[in-house]
Amino acid sequence: MYAPNGEPESTVTVLLTGADSQLSKALLRVLAKAACRFDGRTFRVHALSHAQLDIGDKKSVAAAFARFKPDWVINCAAYNAVDRAETAADEAYRVNSLGPELLASECVLTGARLVHISSDYVFSGEPTVAYELALNQNGLTNSGLTHSGLTESGLTESGLTGRGLTESATPAPLSVYGQSKLAGEQAVLRILAEHAIVIRTAWLYGVDGHNFVKTMLRLMASMSDGQPLSVINDQIGSPTWADALAHLIWQLIASPLNVGCGSRLFHYAGQGQCSWYDFALEIQRQALALKLLDKAVPISAIDSLSYAAKALEKGNKLAPRPSYSALNSDKVRQRLTGQNSALTHCPELWRDWRWQLKAMLEDYAAKGL
Repeated sequence: MYAPNGEPESTVTVLLTGADSQLSKALLRVLAKAACRFDGRTFRVHALSHAQLDIGDKKSVAAAFARFKPDWVINCAAYNAVDRAETAADEAYRVNSLGPELLASECVLTGARLVHISSDYVFSGEPTVAYELALNQNGLTNSGLTHSGLTESGLTESGLTGRGLTESATPAPLSVYGQSKLAGEQAVLRILAEHAIVIRTAWLYGVDGHNFVKTMLRLMASMSDGQPLSVINDQIGSPTWADALAHLIWQLIASPLNVGCGSRLFHYAGQGQCSWYDFALEIQRQALALKLLDKAVPISAIDSLSYAAKALEKGNKLAPRPSYSALNSDKVRQRLTGQNSALTHCPELWRDWRWQLKAMLEDYAAKGL
């Protein structure tokens, strides 16, 4: 096989951890749609589940590297049970901190490079900032900026003035989960420096796995008539479609990332920001339009403290969440300026989160899920 310039084209071997995760499945789906080629490069992917590769076990990691000899590793394996992590700190740190450290160390020995996925939960947020930026949601559909053919859906590009947290924001995780994720990304960057890419993302959802969108669809479809659905309204973030993040990851790997061009820590999320309550309202609005739901259910706003108190009454103690963790994606967008393969395959890549939600729900409806 030859590249457009006539030179022999090499195949990039990728080791993908956490094969059962929604992001891993999105990465495989996106690559399959592109016939295993992205930006002129061909990829061979070995996707391993936790049962096949325990990233917190040094011998398991070494054996996987020896067998598959990866050029790149994409680490989607994680301990994501945010509430359970509060009482299972050792396991959370073993997977979220030790695991990435072992992968990075093996990359040093073999010359492989690593993409590691981190979280917006490394931040705490400031309640006053969250409140002020939530107010900026007013007028989102009145900015006058629309894309042809989509105006009937009521979607417009965000005119928010608050653009989210940048990579220079100081992490201050509130939960064991957030602390373990921060420790993991710090280990990766310490060991691999410019040979690693760390991507913090937020509020991830897609057609696979367990996520907020699918939970809301299930609850909305099963609610009794008149029964309200309570959703938190004082946590602000950036919903992110897993398929859009997958496109971004393949683009970053396929693009020339020369050693010496700065930090490899990036933020990526759907553009704009909202509360979980706003997110739920939009999920229902779009799901009704696509006939994924038969009827609307009342959705009521509830603050985090009240929600946690109600959960505690049922015997469930919730871990603290950041009040504001919307992410600013400008750095990675500028990094990929002029490299348009991902945008060609995924027009929603840099659009408002509601456009990404629309693409996901249309895919969900088409699959008959």
